[in-house]
Amino acid sequence: MSRVSLRNIAAHKLRLALTVLAVVLGTAFISGAFMFTNSLDATFKSAVNNAYEGVDAVVSPAEDAPGITPQTREQIAADERVGNVNLTASTTVVLATSDEEPIQTGGGTSSMGIWYDPEDRVGQPTELVEGQAPVGDSEIVVNQAGAEKFGISVGDELLVVDPQARHTMTVTGFYDNELDQGQSVMAAMEEQAYQDRYATGDLAGQLTVSAADGTADTELVDHLSQSVEGVEVETGEALAEEVTRLMSQALSFVNYFLVAFGLVALLVGTFLIANTFSMIVAQRTKEFALLRALGASRQQITRSVVFEAFLVGLVGSALGVLAGMGLVAGIKAFMASQGLALPDAGLGLSTTAVLVPIVLGTVVTVVSAWMPARRAGAIRPVEAMRSTEASSEQSLVGRTIVGAVLMAVGIVAAVAGVLLTDSSTSTRAVLVGIGAFGVIVGFFFAGPALSLPIVPTLGRIIGLPFGAVGRLASTNSRRNPRRTSATAFALTLGIALVTAIGMLGDTMKASISDVVENSITADYILSGPTDANFPTPAEVPQVARDTDGVGQVVTISTAPVYADGKASTQFGPQGQSMLLDGNLSDLAVGEITDGTTDLDETPGVIASSDFAEKNGWEVGQTMELTAPGITENTAEAELVGIFEPNNVVANMAITTDLVRDLVPPDALTVTMVGVNGDGSVDDQQLRTNLEEAVKGFIVVQVMSTEEMAGQAGQSIDQMLNILYALLALAVIIAILGIVNTLTLGVIERRQEIGMLRAVGSQRRQIRTMITLEAVQIAIFGAVMGMLIGLGLGWAFLEVLKDQGLDTLSVPWGMLAWMLLGSAVVGVFAAIWPANRAAKTPPLDAISD
Repeated sequence: MSRVSLRNIAAHKLRLALTVLAVVLGTAFISGAFMFTNSLDATFKSAVNNAYEGVDAVVSPAEDAPGITPQTREQIAADERVGNVNLTASTTVVLATSDEEPIQTGGGTSSMGIWYDPEDRVGQPTELVEGQAPVGDSEIVVNQAGAEKFGISVGDELLVVDPQARHTMTVTGFYDNELDQGQSVMAAMEEQAYQDRYATGDLAGQLTVSAADGTADTELVDHLSQSVEGVEVETGEALAEEVTRLMSQALSFVNYFLVAFGLVALLVGTFLIANTFSMIVAQRTKEFALLRALGASRQQITRSVVFEAFLVGLVGSALGVLAGMGLVAGIKAFMASQGLALPDAGLGLSTTAVLVPIVLGTVVTVVSAWMPARRAGAIRPVEAMRSTEASSEQSLVGRTIVGAVLMAVGIVAAVAGVLLTDSSTSTRAVLVGIGAFGVIVGFFFAGPALSLPIVPTLGRIIGLPFGAVGRLASTNSRRNPRRTSATAFALTLGIALVTAIGMLGDTMKASISDVVENSITADYILSGPTDANFPTPAEVPQVARDTDGVGQVVTISTAPVYADGKASTQFGPQGQSMLLDGNLSDLAVGEITDGTTDLDETPGVIASSDFAEKNGWEVGQTMELTAPGITENTAEAELVGIFEPNNVVANMAITTDLVRDLVPPDALTVTMVGVNGDGSVDDQQLRTNLEEAVKGFIVVQVMSTEEMAGQAGQSIDQMLNILYALLALAVIIAILGIVNTLTLGVIERRQEIGMLRAVGSQRRQIRTMITLEAVQIAIFGAVMGMLIGLGLGWAFLEVLKDQGLDTLSVPWGMLAWMLLGSAVVGVFAAIWPANRAAKTPPLDAISD
C-alpha cells in the first residue's frame, strides 16, 4: 500500500503541486515571521553589545532620584578607582541647510549627542575619519555614513532646531560607526556645550564609567555602590544582557503579530487542503474500491491516504521554510529600498524557525486529510463495478442542522456582547469573539445548503447574456453544492476579515474627524512634526502673535507639575499637567459650568467637571503647585473655572506663567498653538502670513482642523495597509483554492466535458462555461464574506463605542471594489482550468 501511495503521488504531479502549494503559503509566512524577528533580534543584540563593550560600570539614578547631580558626577570622576566618566545623553533635533531646507531622513532620525575624544571615551572609541573635534557651542561632528547619504560636507553650516530654539552650527568633522547604515544623521558636540544647552536642571540620566588600571569591573561596581549615594550601579555586561532581554520581549510582540497572520493563512489553507483531499477521494472511488476488492482493508485505505497527506505536508512545509527565507530576504530588500536598511545579521535561521513550521504544516495537512481518508476507507468493493465514478450524493441535512445551530449560537453570543453594556469591555469582546467563531464555523457546515438557492440564481443572472452556456454553468454549480461551498469558503473567510478591519479603519477615521472638527474652533493650528517625537519650538507662540492678521493666540504645553498632588495625565510614577496660555474657548469647544476659562484675564487652574468632582474641587479654592524631582519650591494657584470635558484639554490645565519658576524652560513642552484671525485679512492670506512667519523654524506645520483630521486618517491608513497586506496572503490562498478546485473539477468531469465537445460545443463555449462557474463561486464567497464581516464588524465596534469609536462608518466604496475584484478573481482563476477543459479530446474523454 505504501508503494501504491508513492506511485499514485508520482502519477498525479499536477494534483500534488496544487496541494503542496497551499501548505507552502501557510508555512512560509510562519517560518518567515520567526526568521525576521530572529534577524531583528540579532541586529539589536549586536548594537547593544557594541554600545556597552568596554564599559566597566553603568551608573543610573536610584528609583526615587530624579537624576544624577553634578556633585555626584564630580565625586565619581575624582575616585581613584575610576578611569573615565562619560555622560549618556541624546536629544532629537531637526537639521536643515543654511537656506532653511530641512534634511529629510525618512525612516531615520536626526539627533544631537556628546562627542568624546578617543582617549576620554568609555567603551568602544569613536574615531574621526575627517576633520577635527568640535569645540564650543557652535561646532558639531556628524556620522560619516549619514553625511554621505544626505550630502553634508566638512565646513557646512547647518541649522539645528531643538524644542526651545534654533542654532547655526558648523560641521568640523566626520566620525565612523561600524553599525551605522546611513539612515540617520547623528551629530555630536562638546560635553559642556551640550550640558549647557540640553541638560534639565544640570541632572544627568546615566553615566558610563571605565575602571582605573588594576581594578576589575565587578570591584568597581561594588565600590561605587557602597561609596556613592542616590545611584544604582551595575556592570556594562549585565546591563547589556538586561537591555537585550527587554529588546527580545518587545520583538516577541512583532513575532506574535506575524505568526497570528500566518495562522490565519494556514487556517484558510487548511480548508483548501481538506477540500482538495475530499475531491481527490471522490475521483479515486473506483481505484479504492478495486483495492478493496483485491483484499485491502478499510484501515489500509485510510492509512494510505493519510500517508499521502503526510508526504504532501512534509514536502510542502519544507518548501515553505525555503519560501520563508525568500520572504525575509524580500522584506529586507524592500526596507532597504525605502531607506530603512538593517545591518546584515543573516536570515535569522534557527531550530524554531525551521522545525515549528514543518511540524505545524505536516500536522495541519494530516488533520485536514483525516475525514477524506476515513471516507476513502468506507468505500465498498462493489463501487469498482459502477460505470462512472459518481458516487451517491450524501445528505446535507445533518451538517446543515449543525451549521445552523452553530450560527445561531454565534449570533446570540455576538448580540449579547453588544447588549450587555454594564459588563466590562473585555468580557463583551470575548462574547463577540465567540460569536465570530460560531458564525464562521457554522457557515462552513451550512454553506452547501445556503449555496443551493443562491449560487444557481446568481448563475442565471450572470449567465443570462451567454444563453445556453450560461444556463449550463448555473446548473453545474448546483449539482455539487459541497464543492461549491468549500471552494467559496476560503474566499469568504478572507473577505470577512478584510471587511471587518475596513469597518474598524473607516470608523476610526470618522471618529477622529468628528473629534477634531467638533472640538477645535481655532482657525489654524501650529504644531511640530506629528510623529510625537518632536514638540513645537517654544518661540512659536510669540512669532504667531507678531504675525499680521492674527487676533487670539492660545498655547497648550505640558510640564511635570502637580496641582494639589494631581496631574492632568499620570503614566506610572510620571505625571504631566497641561499648561494653557490664553482663553480655552478661543481654541476649543469648552462649555463653562462655573467660573471662567480665560487664563489670561484670570490666571489659575481650570478643571473638567468630572475631574473636579472626583477630587472634590470647587471654584475659588487655593491649590499648591509642585514639581517633585525637579525643585522643592512651590507656588499657589486658585481654581478659577470648571468646564465640560472635551477632547483638547485632558482633566485640567494651569496658567503657563504660574509654573515658569517651578521648572526650567526645557521642561515645558509646547504641543499645540491655536491661532484665530482678527478679521483684517481673509483665511487664505492669514495662512500665507503664518507659513511665512514660521518658515525659519523648519519643523512647524500650519494646519486647518480638516487637515488635522485628514492627517490622522493618513496615519490610520498606513497602519491598516500593513494589515491589508498581511490579509492579502489569505486572499491569495483563497484564489489558489478556486484554481485548485476548478482544475480538479475539470479532471473529475472529463467525460462530461468530452461529451459536450462531441455534441458540438466549441472550445470557447467550454472556456466560457468554466469561467462563469468560477465567477459565480467567487461572488458567492465574497458576498457571504462581506455579510459576515459587516455583522461581526458592527458587533465589535458597538463594544468599542466607549473607547471613543462612536461614529460607526462602513467603507461602501471598498466593499464595491471588493465585489468587482471578486468577479475579476473568478475570471483569472478560471483561465488555466478553462483552457485545460477546452483542450479535452472528445473521443478520448468518452472512451475513458
